[in-house]
Amino acid sequence: METSLFPSPDEKALHFCASLLQEGRLVVFPTETVYGLGANALSEKAVQAIFEAKGRPQDNPLIVHIPDISFLSVVTEKISPEVERLFSLFSPGPLTVICERSSRIPPIVSAGLPTVGVRIPAHPLAHKLLTLAGLPVAAPSANLSGRPSPTTFEMAIRDMKGRVDAIIDGGPCEHGLESTVVMVKENKVIILRPGAITEEMLREKGFEVVLPEEKSHERPLSPGMKYTHYRPHAEVYLSHHLDEKTLEAFCKGKKTAVVGISPPVGPWERVVFPDVASYARGLFATFARLEQQGTEVIILQAVEEKGVGRALMNRMRKASGNRWIEANDETFSQ
Repeated sequence: METSLFPSPDEKALHFCASLLQEGRLVVFPTETVYGLGANALSEKAVQAIFEAKGRPQDNPLIVHIPDISFLSVVTEKISPEVERLFSLFSPGPLTVICERSSRIPPIVSAGLPTVGVRIPAHPLAHKLLTLAGLPVAAPSANLSGRPSPTTFEMAIRDMKGRVDAIIDGGPCEHGLESTVVMVKENKVIILRPGAITEEMLREKGFEVVLPEEKSHERPLSPGMKYTHYRPHAEVYLSHHLDEKTLEAFCKGKKTAVVGISPPVGPWERVVFPDVASYARGLFATFARLEQQGTEVIILQAVEEKGVGRALMNRMRKASGNRWIEANDETFSQ
């Protein structure tokens, strides 16, 4: 498949990409979270093409993106007051809300579930594209299944060129992690996947928040709940505290990078972030760069699980398969 690339998208380019979506074709577009692989959510054939392009299991539901709240009536049958309040407070933005699926949305979008995840992205190019297309767009992250999500135009090209009809450049993503996914049950907000809309932010607005235990789900309600995700080709491990002796013993001469806010100095590449938000924003792009350099082992420093740190730890656990290096010990635990 020939892929049209738009490194500096103008009005004409966006109109062209909107027409591709209307024709049932695939378009990669930027959002404030990660780049999305979009197709007409009302067309079963178009959505099927998403799964084929990504190599994605069909029991892994997709998120539907809409340009504004007026499109909710297209994608969902009814909206509870709590759901309406979530959208009014946090959208457009990096929040996905699980809603009752409209009969107009084919079951393939939500893996046969009676619900569907809905998001109104804040990125101006995403909003413009969705508005021009005039339809809801199913859009998982624009990567091959299981790989790190793309947060730059270059990353999206690396995974999707030749698999999609067009890729739009919107610069580096603002947040760098996928959206927070929530559902409302018995007036409580359950966080199914943490993201930039944090538990603390929801509580500040008066919502009662539930954080379910992270585990594998036979039938996931949200993307990112069942399968291993975000993994580069390198071996990835987590650690709370590391010293040079432990690292040298563990890596055993492999080309290694240590990533975090205060990684130790040693005979490995150090990737240093000034704070947790920067760490989250740069994680997937760091994976891509280190992979291109032939890095064999990536060790990620853990962070405190509060605020966006909870989302960061969620992604790092999945990227590492929850493998930890214990300080002063050459073994690791799962």
